[in-house]
Amino acid sequence: MIAGGFGGRVLYVDLNRGTVDWRPLELDATERFLGGLGMCIHLAHQEMGQGADPLGPENTVVLGAGPLVGTNVPASSRVYAVSKLPASRTVGWCGAGGFTFGRHLKAAGVDHVIIHGKADRPVYLSIIDQEANIKDAASIWGLTIDEAYESLVNESGGDAGVLAIGPAGENGSVFSMAYIDRISTLGRGGLGAVLGSKNLKAVVVRGTCGVRVARRRSYGELTRALMRTIRQYRYLKEWQDLGMIKSFPGIDVETYRRIRVRRLACISCPVGCKDLIRIPDGEFQGTLAYSSSVINLWTPVIYGMEDYRCAVKLVSELDGYGLDMFEFFGVMAFAKRLGEEGLIPNSELIPEVDLSSYPSLSIWAKKIAHREGLGRLLADGFQAIIEAVGARGADSAPALVKGMHPYTGPGSALPWNLFGTMELGQILDPRGPHVGSGGSPTYFAKRPMEVFPKHLVRMGMPEEELDRVLPAEGHGLMIGRLLRYSHRWFTILGSLGICARAQINRFYNAQLCADLYEAVTGIPTDLHGLRERADRAWTLLRMINVREGLRPESYEAFPKRWFQENGFKEYVSEEPLREEDARRMAEEYYEEWGWDPKTGVPTPQRLKELGLT
Repeated sequence: MIAGGFGGRVLYVDLNRGTVDWRPLELDATERFLGGLGMCIHLAHQEMGQGADPLGPENTVVLGAGPLVGTNVPASSRVYAVSKLPASRTVGWCGAGGFTFGRHLKAAGVDHVIIHGKADRPVYLSIIDQEANIKDAASIWGLTIDEAYESLVNESGGDAGVLAIGPAGENGSVFSMAYIDRISTLGRGGLGAVLGSKNLKAVVVRGTCGVRVARRRSYGELTRALMRTIRQYRYLKEWQDLGMIKSFPGIDVETYRRIRVRRLACISCPVGCKDLIRIPDGEFQGTLAYSSSVINLWTPVIYGMEDYRCAVKLVSELDGYGLDMFEFFGVMAFAKRLGEEGLIPNSELIPEVDLSSYPSLSIWAKKIAHREGLGRLLADGFQAIIEAVGARGADSAPALVKGMHPYTGPGSALPWNLFGTMELGQILDPRGPHVGSGGSPTYFAKRPMEVFPKHLVRMGMPEEELDRVLPAEGHGLMIGRLLRYSHRWFTILGSLGICARAQINRFYNAQLCADLYEAVTGIPTDLHGLRERADRAWTLLRMINVREGLRPESYEAFPKRWFQENGFKEYVSEEPLREEDARRMAEEYYEEWGWDPKTGVPTPQRLKELGLT
């Protein structure tokens, strides 16, 4: 019998042939890689050929949900994808919550979906309990994310989970994303384009089987105790009411409450961080916008858009097209600069790019999503633009990491300049820039060193390792070594299916994760075993990228702009960060993993320890 928490099946989809094939989940592999993100990495290693073109039929997409998904463990709804991404050309992960997609996948008895090839026409994948079919998508091709979601849910009887791409993905924009249940984004880096290149519009799933729990008594005790802890949290109601707005003073609370229709939460989440917004008045009166965080809807204000109604409307359009809004704004600012410098003719910049203007950016969003005019080039992202305009264009480009515009740093969208684990992780995570916190205490906060030990032990760091990260007073914080444990903690959460957002992962610790995993699956798991399995998965992801030719000097280069005037500052001292300091952090990160500190390649000894030889 398959372990509890697992559906027990993997669906292999061959779009070239138009066939689907059910295969049993390998139980020994789930024990070695935990499930969820870990198993997605393992299956990608097995199924993905070396040197694939990210937008070629030879590229593979692996989707999956962890063993806690489908249970009522709080905030256990995460779905992951692993593929070769066109923006970075690395094999990276994409993760998202969502309302019901992960639960339906598991309730249909499916742990993972492996997608090969390219269909000869637009299609979508339908999974209804024991049946899977590749269906014609002509009627929904070209629809926005929201329109496709509504159509597929209605066709499925009103209760289904949907993963879909918009027109930007269909047309191959390298900053297009897939969306889970029309509200959660799956993938910076161009996963939307990968699916579009396969002519795969969506995956719709409905399951009615439920998820078996192996040790119900201990499972009940653990979940009840966890819920008591959450209910007793003194800021719970504030989080439920305002979410992350309380951390972003740029959004007026009264305005937010006036336009909020309701707060939304992923299935099993007791906190909720998503929103349904309605514009109450003005030109766009009545416009509804679903968002993974209302903060996203205010992003255009950062770039000078004065009317929040225009900001909400624009971001809802970007979401509909399936465009990454941060990359969109970065690309548009770059195009504007190139026009001012004469590197793009003004005749092609029609309308004039105005980052504060809704009409201007709305037109450009449509042009990029549909590859109209100059939008054909802009849709291919920074690297393609630089190649088209020549070397002078590179001097005008913002700081880039793996071909993408990082969230933080000089010229980036988010006003944060202390160099912590997320900032270093933009370089060292194979997928490139993202906002995954990984549970690190350095995430968008300056915290005193005395809070770090308890926090790091909660993340699963052995107490005997604390001195390696928290050296003697006056010697700073070892960000590289801390990132190693942050990535392990993220891998644990991702492999089990637990949300990594700060407002929920604060209630978890590594020992609790080990206990929950054992209670649900029945697989004996102590804290050491949990750590080792997560280490195995993250190291294997590193090895996949080594196989792809990843080398630090090219794939993990630091932007020079990070170390110039108004660049990053060291987290503790707040002194200007030097490039040699950042590179030393990277080497310490490699070393802490047991990888070669100069090349970043896992050593033969480390591979042997993890059973990856």
